[in-house]
Amino acid sequence: MVTENNKKIKFQNNEWCNYNFGVYLVGKNITLTVHCDKKELGYLKLKTSHLWIKHPSSTIDCSRLGYSSDQGPGKGESCNGGGYGTKGGGFMALLNNRKGGETYGEETLQKEIYFGSGGGSGGEYGGSGGGIIELIIEHQLLNCGSIQSNGEDGGIIGGGGSGGSILIKLQQCSFFPQDFGTIRCIGGNQCKTNEGGKGRIAIYGQKLQPDDIKKINPKPFNSIL
Repeated sequence: MVTENNKKIKFQNNEWCNYNFGVYLVGKNITLTVHCDKKELGYLKLKTSHLWIKHPSSTIDCSRLGYSSDQGPGKGESCNGGGYGTKGGGFMALLNNRKGGETYGEETLQKEIYFGSGGGSGGEYGGSGGGIIELIIEHQLLNCGSIQSNGEDGGIIGGGGSGGSILIKLQQCSFFPQDFGTIRCIGGNQCKTNEGGKGRIAIYGQKLQPDDIKKINPKPFNSIL
């Protein structure tokens, strides 16, 4: 249980962290992420009985921890946005025949899970893509904050990075109320023509209702299996 405010907690990168009695982020402005250097891609893996994020200012966040500028399967060309779940925006497509990054991967996130791709630098710098968050929750998710893995904004003319991946598996959750809250994998440079594409979200173990999806972007793949 974390009750302190303004706390940043870093798990080991790309290693399963197991908490049999739950993870409870009770304080304000708490960030749970992973420890990785500039050469690593950020992959948070958490298995727990309960996951509670109490305050709107608290978050599980692997934003900007994917492929860096001009890197990744969906990297943006020139100064265009990186792609992943959707194509990246093409700021300079008409001027230099370059384009935003293409889509890749698949919606279930079961065959393979990917990082978001970097935006094109265009002589400056493009935004990094989002990292990966994988959560296995045995009983209950109560998310009053956010779970996010967004792409980074580029420079003045650099393309936005694409969103990353969030995979949530709920187990034995039928007896507990769930609150999915805000879950996001969006690209950088939002509302610009060279914005990064959206990432991918998949949620298993419970059928999502229309109200559950209102704060989830992009629309998740959902299966009760």
